[in-house]
Amino acid sequence: MRGESEKIDFVIIWVDGNDPAWQKEKKHYLGMLNEETSRDIDAGNVRYRDWDNLKYWFRAVEKYAPWVNKVHFVTCGQKPDWLNVEAPKLHLVHHKDYIPAEYLPTFSSHPIELNLHRIEDLSEHFVYFNDDFFLTAPVEKKDFFVGGLPCDCIEEEPVEFPRCELYNSIRINDIVFMNRHFDRHRCRHENKEKWYSLKTPHSTAKNILTGCLKNKYFFGMAIHHLPQAYCKETLKAVWENEPEWMHETCSHRFRDSRDISQHVFKFWQLMTGQFYPYDKRKFGKALPVDTKLDEICEAIQKQKYKAICINDADAADFEQAKKRVIEAFEKVLPEKSSYEL
Repeated sequence: MRGESEKIDFVIIWVDGNDPAWQKEKKHYLGMLNEETSRDIDAGNVRYRDWDNLKYWFRAVEKYAPWVNKVHFVTCGQKPDWLNVEAPKLHLVHHKDYIPAEYLPTFSSHPIELNLHRIEDLSEHFVYFNDDFFLTAPVEKKDFFVGGLPCDCIEEEPVEFPRCELYNSIRINDIVFMNRHFDRHRCRHENKEKWYSLKTPHSTAKNILTGCLKNKYFFGMAIHHLPQAYCKETLKAVWENEPEWMHETCSHRFRDSRDISQHVFKFWQLMTGQFYPYDKRKFGKALPVDTKLDEICEAIQKQKYKAICINDADAADFEQAKKRVIEAFEKVLPEKSSYEL
Protein backbone atom coordinates (compact mmCIF):
# COMPACT_ATOMS: atom_id res chain seq x y z
CA MET A 1 0.00 0.00 0.00
CA ARG A 2 1.30 3.46 -0.90
CA GLY A 3 0.90 4.74 2.67
CA GLU A 4 3.52 2.29 3.97
CA SER A 5 6.39 3.75 1.93
CA GLU A 6 5.53 7.45 1.63
CA LYS A 7 7.47 10.04 3.58
CA ILE A 8 5.58 11.66 6.45
CA ASP A 9 6.92 14.70 8.29
CA PHE A 10 5.89 16.10 11.65
CA VAL A 11 5.48 19.85 12.18
CA ILE A 12 5.34 21.43 15.63
CA ILE A 13 5.08 25.12 16.47
CA TRP A 14 6.43 26.52 19.73
CA VAL A 15 7.02 29.80 21.52
CA ASP A 16 8.91 30.55 24.72
CA GLY A 17 6.50 32.89 26.47
CA ASN A 18 9.09 33.50 29.22
CA ASP A 19 11.61 35.05 26.83
CA PRO A 20 12.10 38.73 27.88
CA ALA A 21 12.95 39.86 24.34
CA TRP A 22 9.80 38.22 22.97
CA GLN A 23 7.69 39.74 25.77
CA LYS A 24 9.11 43.19 25.04
CA GLU A 25 8.32 42.90 21.33
CA LYS A 26 4.83 41.63 22.06
CA LYS A 27 4.19 44.54 24.44
CA HIS A 28 5.43 46.98 21.79
CA TYR A 29 2.96 45.77 19.18
CA LEU A 30 0.11 45.57 21.67
CA GLY A 31 0.72 49.24 22.40
CA MET A 32 0.20 50.07 18.73
CA LEU A 33 -3.37 48.76 18.74
CA ASN A 34 -6.21 51.21 19.16
CA GLU A 35 -8.81 50.65 21.90
CA GLU A 36 -11.50 49.34 19.53
CA THR A 37 -9.18 46.80 17.90
CA SER A 38 -7.75 45.57 21.21
CA ARG A 39 -11.19 44.45 22.36
CA ASP A 40 -11.33 41.91 19.52
CA ILE A 41 -7.92 40.26 19.90
CA ASP A 42 -6.42 37.58 22.12
CA ALA A 43 -3.09 38.34 23.77
CA GLY A 44 -3.62 36.36 26.98
CA ASN A 45 -0.57 35.12 28.86
CA VAL A 46 -2.04 31.64 29.54
CA ARG A 47 -1.71 30.87 25.85
CA TYR A 48 2.05 31.44 25.97
CA ARG A 49 3.17 30.04 29.32
CA ASP A 50 5.75 27.27 29.24
CA TRP A 51 5.02 23.86 30.76
CA ASP A 52 8.68 22.77 30.44
CA ASN A 53 7.61 19.50 28.85
CA LEU A 54 8.76 20.02 25.26
CA LYS A 55 11.68 17.58 25.59
CA TYR A 56 9.13 14.83 26.25
CA TRP A 57 7.42 15.64 22.96
CA PHE A 58 10.70 14.86 21.17
CA ARG A 59 11.35 11.76 23.29
CA ALA A 60 7.87 10.47 22.48
CA VAL A 61 8.36 11.05 18.75
CA GLU A 62 11.65 9.16 18.77
CA LYS A 63 10.25 6.28 20.82
CA TYR A 64 6.73 6.00 19.42
CA ALA A 65 7.21 7.17 15.81
CA PRO A 66 10.78 6.25 14.79
CA TRP A 67 9.64 6.07 11.17
CA VAL A 68 9.03 9.85 10.89
CA ASN A 69 10.93 11.35 7.96
CA LYS A 70 11.67 14.79 9.39
CA VAL A 71 10.61 17.02 12.30
CA HIS A 72 10.09 20.68 11.44
CA PHE A 73 10.38 22.69 14.67
CA VAL A 74 8.85 26.12 14.02
CA THR A 75 9.71 29.11 16.24
CA CYS A 76 10.30 32.85 16.02
CA GLY A 77 14.02 32.23 16.37
CA GLN A 78 13.88 30.80 19.88
CA LYS A 79 15.19 27.38 20.83
CA PRO A 80 15.48 25.51 24.13
CA ASP A 81 18.99 25.37 25.60
CA TRP A 82 18.87 21.57 25.53
CA LEU A 83 17.94 21.24 21.85
CA ASN A 84 20.46 19.45 19.62
CA VAL A 85 20.20 21.45 16.41
CA GLU A 86 22.40 18.85 14.68
CA ALA A 87 19.89 16.04 15.25
CA PRO A 88 19.64 14.13 11.93
CA LYS A 89 15.87 14.48 11.51
CA LEU A 90 15.49 17.99 12.93
CA HIS A 91 14.75 21.00 10.74
CA LEU A 92 14.78 24.20 12.79
CA VAL A 93 12.44 26.67 11.09
CA HIS A 94 12.33 30.41 11.81
CA HIS A 95 9.08 32.24 11.04
CA LYS A 96 10.95 34.45 8.59
CA ASP A 97 12.10 31.34 6.70
CA TYR A 98 8.63 30.69 5.32
CA ILE A 99 6.04 33.29 6.40
CA PRO A 100 5.85 36.30 4.03
CA ALA A 101 7.55 39.33 5.58
CA GLU A 102 4.37 41.41 5.45
CA TYR A 103 2.84 39.18 8.17
CA LEU A 104 5.77 39.41 10.61
CA PRO A 105 6.28 39.59 13.46
CA THR A 106 3.23 37.66 14.56
CA PHE A 107 1.92 36.75 17.99
CA SER A 108 -0.97 34.70 16.63
CA SER A 109 -0.79 31.03 15.73
CA HIS A 110 -2.96 31.59 12.66
CA PRO A 111 -0.34 33.06 10.27
CA ILE A 112 2.10 30.43 11.49
CA GLU A 113 -0.33 27.61 10.71
CA LEU A 114 -1.89 28.97 7.54
CA ASN A 115 1.50 29.21 5.81
CA LEU A 116 2.95 25.82 6.75
CA HIS A 117 2.95 24.65 3.13
CA ARG A 118 5.69 27.22 2.43
CA ILE A 119 8.22 25.46 4.70
CA GLU A 120 11.22 24.39 2.65
CA ASP A 121 11.50 20.63 2.06
CA LEU A 122 8.21 19.89 3.82
CA SER A 123 6.90 16.55 2.56
CA GLU A 124 3.57 16.38 0.73
CA HIS A 125 2.17 14.39 3.65
CA PHE A 126 2.69 15.83 7.11
CA VAL A 127 1.18 15.78 10.59
CA TYR A 128 0.63 19.05 12.39
CA PHE A 129 1.13 19.31 16.17
CA ASN A 130 0.42 22.12 18.57
CA ASP A 131 2.97 22.05 21.39
CA ASP A 132 0.31 20.59 23.70
CA PHE A 133 -0.26 17.53 21.47
CA PHE A 134 1.75 14.51 22.63
CA LEU A 135 2.19 10.98 21.40
CA THR A 136 1.67 8.65 24.35
CA ALA A 137 1.93 5.22 22.71
CA PRO A 138 3.43 3.67 19.56
CA VAL A 139 1.91 4.91 16.30
CA GLU A 140 2.20 3.71 12.72
CA LYS A 141 2.09 5.56 9.43
CA LYS A 142 -1.41 4.16 8.87
CA ASP A 143 -2.60 6.09 11.93
CA PHE A 144 -2.11 9.24 9.85
CA PHE A 145 -2.21 8.32 6.15
CA VAL A 146 -3.64 5.41 4.18
CA GLY A 147 -3.19 5.23 0.42
CA GLY A 148 -1.93 8.80 0.39
CA LEU A 149 -5.07 10.09 2.13
CA PRO A 150 -5.03 11.73 5.57
CA CYS A 151 -6.81 9.71 8.26
CA ASP A 152 -9.73 11.62 9.73
CA CYS A 153 -13.41 11.40 10.57
CA ILE A 154 -16.26 13.62 9.52
CA GLU A 155 -18.72 14.38 12.28
CA GLU A 156 -21.36 17.07 11.89
CA GLU A 157 -22.56 18.56 15.15
CA PRO A 158 -23.85 21.94 16.34
CA VAL A 159 -21.08 24.25 17.47
CA GLU A 160 -20.58 24.22 21.23
CA PHE A 161 -19.61 27.68 22.40
CA PRO A 162 -17.14 27.86 25.29
CA ARG A 163 -16.96 30.96 27.45
CA CYS A 164 -14.66 32.77 25.06
CA GLU A 165 -16.18 35.29 22.66
CA LEU A 166 -13.10 35.39 20.44
CA TYR A 167 -12.96 31.60 20.06
CA ASN A 168 -16.70 31.60 19.30
CA SER A 169 -16.21 34.14 16.53
CA ILE A 170 -13.42 32.15 14.91
CA ARG A 171 -15.43 28.91 15.07
CA ILE A 172 -18.32 30.69 13.36
CA ASN A 173 -15.98 32.11 10.72
CA ASP A 174 -14.70 28.60 9.95
CA ILE A 175 -18.29 27.44 9.42
CA VAL A 176 -19.04 30.46 7.21
CA PHE A 177 -15.97 29.52 5.17
CA MET A 178 -17.26 25.96 4.82
CA ASN A 179 -20.69 27.11 3.63
CA ARG A 180 -19.14 29.58 1.21
CA HIS A 181 -17.37 26.78 -0.66
CA PHE A 182 -19.47 23.64 -0.14
CA ASP A 183 -23.06 22.51 -0.41
CA ARG A 184 -24.08 20.48 2.65
CA HIS A 185 -26.40 18.05 0.88
CA ARG A 186 -24.10 17.54 -2.09
CA CYS A 187 -21.13 16.75 0.18
CA ARG A 188 -23.13 14.15 2.06
CA HIS A 189 -24.40 12.56 -1.15
CA GLU A 190 -21.08 12.50 -3.03
CA ASN A 191 -19.12 11.05 -0.10
CA LYS A 192 -21.80 9.08 1.72
CA GLU A 193 -19.54 6.05 2.18
CA LYS A 194 -17.27 8.27 4.32
CA TRP A 195 -20.02 10.17 6.11
CA TYR A 196 -21.56 6.84 7.13
CA SER A 197 -18.50 4.62 7.47
CA LEU A 198 -18.48 1.57 9.72
CA LYS A 199 -14.90 2.48 10.61
CA THR A 200 -16.18 5.51 12.54
CA PRO A 201 -19.35 4.30 14.33
CA HIS A 202 -19.74 7.22 16.74
CA SER A 203 -19.34 9.79 13.97
CA THR A 204 -21.65 7.84 11.68
CA ALA A 205 -24.37 7.76 14.36
CA LYS A 206 -24.13 11.53 14.74
CA ASN A 207 -24.24 12.02 10.99
CA ILE A 208 -27.37 9.89 10.72
CA LEU A 209 -29.07 12.07 13.34
CA THR A 210 -27.95 15.38 11.85
CA GLY A 211 -28.84 14.07 8.40
CA CYS A 212 -32.49 14.20 9.47
CA LEU A 213 -32.18 17.97 9.65
CA LYS A 214 -32.99 19.65 6.36
CA ASN A 215 -30.71 22.63 6.94
CA LYS A 216 -29.28 23.93 3.71
CA TYR A 217 -26.10 25.04 5.45
CA PHE A 218 -23.53 23.39 7.70
CA PHE A 219 -24.02 24.33 11.35
CA GLY A 220 -20.86 22.86 12.86
CA MET A 221 -18.21 20.17 12.63
CA ALA A 222 -16.44 18.26 15.39
CA ILE A 223 -12.87 19.31 16.21
CA HIS A 224 -10.86 16.71 18.10
CA HIS A 225 -7.78 18.75 19.13
CA LEU A 226 -5.31 16.02 18.23
CA PRO A 227 -2.39 15.68 15.78
CA GLN A 228 -3.82 16.50 12.35
CA ALA A 229 -2.73 14.89 9.09
CA TYR A 230 -2.59 17.22 6.09
CA CYS A 231 -1.65 17.08 2.44
CA LYS A 232 0.39 20.10 1.41
CA GLU A 233 -1.74 20.46 -1.71
CA THR A 234 -4.78 21.08 0.55
CA LEU A 235 -3.21 24.21 2.02
CA LYS A 236 -2.36 25.46 -1.45
CA ALA A 237 -5.93 24.82 -2.64
CA VAL A 238 -7.44 26.83 0.22
CA TRP A 239 -5.11 29.76 -0.48
CA GLU A 240 -6.06 29.64 -4.16
CA ASN A 241 -9.79 29.63 -3.41
CA GLU A 242 -9.90 32.06 -0.47
CA PRO A 243 -6.91 34.43 -0.86
CA GLU A 244 -8.51 37.55 0.63
CA TRP A 245 -9.65 35.98 3.91
CA MET A 246 -6.38 34.10 4.31
CA HIS A 247 -4.45 37.32 3.72
CA GLU A 248 -6.58 39.27 6.19
CA THR A 249 -6.15 36.63 8.89
CA CYS A 250 -2.38 36.52 8.39
CA SER A 251 -2.24 40.31 8.59
CA HIS A 252 -3.45 40.29 12.20
CA ARG A 253 -0.50 40.18 14.61
CA PHE A 254 -2.76 38.84 17.36
CA ARG A 255 -5.72 36.48 17.19
CA ASP A 256 -8.66 38.47 15.93
CA SER A 257 -12.42 37.95 15.84
CA ARG A 258 -12.32 38.22 12.03
CA ASP A 259 -9.88 35.31 11.64
CA ILE A 260 -10.30 31.85 10.21
CA SER A 261 -8.20 29.01 11.64
CA GLN A 262 -6.19 26.07 10.33
CA HIS A 263 -9.32 23.96 10.77
CA VAL A 264 -10.46 25.21 7.35
CA PHE A 265 -7.78 22.90 5.91
CA LYS A 266 -9.31 19.97 7.77
CA PHE A 267 -12.78 20.94 6.55
CA TRP A 268 -11.54 21.24 2.96
CA GLN A 269 -10.19 17.68 3.08
CA LEU A 270 -13.40 16.40 4.63
CA MET A 271 -15.77 18.20 2.27
CA THR A 272 -13.87 17.11 -0.84
CA GLY A 273 -13.72 13.52 0.40
CA GLN A 274 -9.93 13.57 0.43
CA PHE A 275 -9.53 11.54 3.61
CA TYR A 276 -9.55 7.96 4.87
CA PRO A 277 -12.19 7.21 7.55
CA TYR A 278 -10.47 6.73 10.90
CA ASP A 279 -11.88 6.66 14.43
CA LYS A 280 -10.13 9.52 16.20
CA ARG A 281 -11.99 8.83 19.41
CA LYS A 282 -10.00 5.62 19.75
CA PHE A 283 -6.81 7.36 18.72
CA GLY A 284 -6.70 10.07 21.35
CA LYS A 285 -8.40 12.58 23.59
CA ALA A 286 -8.16 16.25 24.55
CA LEU A 287 -7.89 16.65 28.32
CA PRO A 288 -8.15 20.04 30.09
CA VAL A 289 -5.63 20.44 32.89
CA ASP A 290 -8.00 22.20 35.28
CA THR A 291 -10.47 19.29 35.48
CA LYS A 292 -8.65 16.21 34.08
CA LEU A 293 -5.16 16.34 35.60
CA ASP A 294 -5.42 12.83 37.10
CA GLU A 295 -6.61 11.43 33.77
CA ILE A 296 -3.75 13.17 31.94
CA CYS A 297 -1.14 11.57 34.19
CA GLU A 298 -2.83 8.18 33.89
CA ALA A 299 -3.04 8.45 30.10
CA ILE A 300 0.68 9.20 29.90
CA GLN A 301 1.78 6.41 32.22
CA LYS A 302 -0.65 3.69 31.15
CA GLN A 303 -0.67 4.56 27.43
CA LYS A 304 -4.46 4.70 27.34
CA TYR A 305 -4.41 6.55 24.01
CA LYS A 306 -1.97 6.96 21.15
CA ALA A 307 -2.06 10.72 21.59
CA ILE A 308 -3.46 13.33 23.94
CA CYS A 309 -3.90 17.07 24.02
CA ILE A 310 -2.88 18.55 27.37
CA ASN A 311 -5.21 21.49 27.10
CA ASP A 312 -3.89 24.43 29.08
CA ALA A 313 -6.63 25.97 31.15
CA ASP A 314 -6.67 28.12 34.26
CA ALA A 315 -5.35 25.43 36.58
CA ALA A 316 -5.80 26.39 40.22
CA ASP A 317 -2.13 25.62 40.90
CA PHE A 318 -0.14 25.88 37.69
CA GLU A 319 3.22 24.93 39.21
CA GLN A 320 1.82 21.84 40.91
CA ALA A 321 0.02 20.76 37.74
CA LYS A 322 3.21 21.25 35.71
CA LYS A 323 5.19 19.19 38.21
CA ARG A 324 2.75 16.28 38.07
CA VAL A 325 2.70 16.20 34.26
CA ILE A 326 6.50 16.24 34.09
CA GLU A 327 6.72 13.45 36.68
CA ALA A 328 4.29 11.34 34.63
CA PHE A 329 6.35 11.82 31.46
CA GLU A 330 9.61 11.13 33.29
CA LYS A 331 8.34 7.72 34.40
CA VAL A 332 7.80 6.52 30.83
CA LEU A 333 10.30 8.65 28.90
CA PRO A 334 13.34 9.00 31.21
CA GLU A 335 16.04 8.68 28.53
CA LYS A 336 17.27 11.56 26.40
CA SER A 337 16.44 11.54 22.71
CA SER A 338 18.78 12.37 19.83
CA TYR A 339 17.08 15.78 19.77
CA GLU A 340 18.69 16.65 23.12
CA LEU A 341 22.25 17.66 23.95
